[in-house]
Amino acid sequence: MSKVAIMFPGQGSQKVGMAQDLYQNEINATSVLDRANESLSFDLLDIMFNDPEELLGLTEYTQPALLTHSSALMNALNEFNYDYALGHSLGEYSALVSEGVLKFEDAVQIVHKRGTLMSEAFPQGVGSMAAVLGLNIDEVRAICEQLSTDDELIEPANINCPGQIVVSGHATLIDKLVAEGKSLGAKRVMPLKVSGPFHSSMMKTIADDFEAYINQFEWNDAKHPIVQNVYAKPETDHKIIKENMVKQLFSPVEYSQSIEYLIEQGVDHFIEIGPNKVLSGLVKKINRDVKITSIQTIDDIKGWNE
Repeated sequence: MSKVAIMFPGQGSQKVGMAQDLYQNEINATSVLDRANESLSFDLLDIMFNDPEELLGLTEYTQPALLTHSSALMNALNEFNYDYALGHSLGEYSALVSEGVLKFEDAVQIVHKRGTLMSEAFPQGVGSMAAVLGLNIDEVRAICEQLSTDDELIEPANINCPGQIVVSGHATLIDKLVAEGKSLGAKRVMPLKVSGPFHSSMMKTIADDFEAYINQFEWNDAKHPIVQNVYAKPETDHKIIKENMVKQLFSPVEYSQSIEYLIEQGVDHFIEIGPNKVLSGLVKKINRDVKITSIQTIDDIKGWNE
């Protein structure tokens, strides 16, 4: 029997104007978008719709924007049957909301705090990330071990799909990998526009502060299993989920392994809920035979609900 998984995108999927069509045309989405603004001390909707001060690309604003867009879409969809949920990095919080682990109002505050801690963890220029194309995970790990020293490190951060692995660490080593990537065997190494070494062990520096912050909120067991980034296995127990959301800060995102696990469990339809089609593209590179649906706009919702 075929199974369905819903998936939520993370940073990199944001765009100016995101969710504006939902706000103007879909009452169930509008209520979520308004609740986001009521839960935060700044005008998130103005940033999402217009971005007059060019804040949308800053992680402390990107994260609540993406969570809000995905949650608004989910709230506007008629109830439908699915078997699993997952998200990519920040997108895992959208999965937590969809599965009732966190209330939306709490989650939007948590991801704003998460983004703030992540952006302030190190001075600008200390840490960075890059996408390595054309190598497998063992080859990337070997290169990272070769480049790392006692004082500086570089590590796999996002294992996205075959031939696309993001690394994270000290900016000096990221720059070196970008410069020498082809000679080390990579097809290409692309620096990413990020403010820190996310999903590397360097981010352990903020783990205690983040854990203390999220402990003030109520966490519930998940309605459907959430395949978590840190070990690509399904979980419903809220205590374990919360522990893994702290670990997620400084652990690799095992996205490719998560998709492969779901396919092994019989999932043959993946539904991406959020702006753009980043995750849909990754799933296609992992397995071209599965069905993929993208829900981004009011038209997508109308087509689905009909």
